[in-house]
Amino acid sequence: MSTFSTDTLLFSKWTREGQQGPNAHFYLVVSCQRDAQGQLARVVLQDINTLQEQELDCHELEDAARWHMGWN
Repeated sequence: MSTFSTDTLLFSKWTREGQQGPNAHFYLVVSCQRDAQGQLARVVLQDINTLQEQELDCHELEDAARWHMGWN
């Protein structure tokens, strides 16, 4: 499980696991959406190669088998 601070998630860098080399997908968190109670609910990730955006439940980033923080 990846751990991260929801306060510093905006503009953090992420890599989708399972893809390497020229097919690697590197993302930047460009938006954080909170629910009515102020809890982080969803994030918008932007692929740095294609600039396409995708919205995810923020808890999906905790899955270390799919995501890790940073661009390694």
